[in-house]
Amino acid sequence: MTAMTFSHKYKKKVKGSDTYKVLELFLPVRPVPASRPRISKYGSYYSKTYTDFRKEAYSYLKKIENKFNDTSASFRITMEIICYRPKKPSQVYPRGDNDNYEKSYYDSITYSGIAWDDDVQIVENITSKRYQEEGEEYGCRIKIEQLT
Repeated sequence: MTAMTFSHKYKKKVKGSDTYKVLELFLPVRPVPASRPRISKYGSYYSKTYTDFRKEAYSYLKKIENKFNDTSASFRITMEIICYRPKKPSQVYPRGDNDNYEKSYYDSITYSGIAWDDDVQIVENITSKRYQEEGEEYGCRIKIEQLT
């Protein structure tokens, strides 16, 4: 397996008279679907797997220096989630709902403050999930486009 590499790049696109930013990044963090908060007599908490995922994703996202200037804008997201392939997968596709995988990345991006104030600002999204190919690293390719 290749070394895990974090990458990101900004582009400026011109559409008519509007200029908007596009951020493309690859997070080499093992994808985890967002979990529901657990409730105990001491308060609420998230599962250790999900909490560890958010910490690791945040450690990469905080390295991004060029943030979107207008965090109140609306956004289009394209996401390719590349899941770890077990030695003998029980299914052709990874377990977990797309929306739960999306939510885990949205929460991490929201917390990092690189794009939006709240994920309610995402007005369009396309997400796919699959197992990693041989020699490919797991993680997520994310394209964030500022629309307004």
